[in-house]
Amino acid sequence: MAEQGIGMESGKTSKEYFDKVAIALLNEEDMNKLGLKENETVKVSTKFGFVVVRCKRGRLDRGKVFMPLGPWANLVIGVDTGGTGMPLAKGVEAEISKTEDEPTSLDMILKNLKGSHDSS
Repeated sequence: MAEQGIGMESGKTSKEYFDKVAIALLNEEDMNKLGLKENETVKVSTKFGFVVVRCKRGRLDRGKVFMPLGPWANLVIGVDTGGTGMPLAKGVEAEISKTEDEPTSLDMILKNLKGSHDSS
């Protein structure tokens, strides 16, 4: 996804990166079925965790969602690499739901990550 690379040019802590990566692309018919408009927030939940991101219209088959690789997608794809060194990002079943919550911030992701590694 070209926008992800463009956002990275501004740095991974920039608003530009956040706007390009903290998103979920959905099929337009799926968005309509869920009562979603472009840029509304959705909660993406999998067996690995959940994250809140903005939704965007994408050219995808119905029932599919795409999230650019990055901290937000990492929260919902798990850590198993299947021996490849890269987490298995395809074929993860997810539930998408409309929410009024704000998108998960990078600061919150980092705080949660730090908390999961504390030994206390």
